[in-house]
Amino acid sequence: MTRRLLASHLALTVVVLVALEVPLAIVNARNEQQDLTAKVERDAFVFASYAEDTLQGGVARSPRLVTIARNYQSATGGRVVIVDKKGQSIADSHPTVANESSFSSRPEIAAALRGKTVTGIRRSDTLDTKLLYVAVPVASGGDVFGAVRITYPTSALDRRLNRYRL
Repeated sequence: MTRRLLASHLALTVVVLVALEVPLAIVNARNEQQDLTAKVERDAFVFASYAEDTLQGGVARSPRLVTIARNYQSATGGRVVIVDKKGQSIADSHPTVANESSFSSRPEIAAALRGKTVTGIRRSDTLDTKLLYVAVPVASGGDVFGAVRITYPTSALDRRLNRYRL
């Protein structure tokens, strides 16, 4: 009798915990992703302001921006790519393919070059991983001079969420 009573109480406790914890984990995951996206978007706009004068001047490559982008990547782990209005790279914190210079085919870069700020998560076939991305236009006076894209592997976010769930 006491075993059945104990088992029923234990089962009820498990059901209540699952009913409370699953929605909490889902909300936490959404909040963590939105928080990271907002921080990366802010950083991308800062990069866009740094790059504005360089892109307006029509520079093909910027060692100063490359240095800033590499410092950012070593501090945060996010890859920074800055492109001109044709989608050609003027700064890349960590090129993944030798002599990679054209990013115009990337949907987030193309959208930023049309003046839109875009964020999301997509799969990178080059890196074989999921990436959180933010792409913002580099614009002044209604003219778009280029774009800034920052990407992060979602693996760090996934690890943090799994620790929270456990």
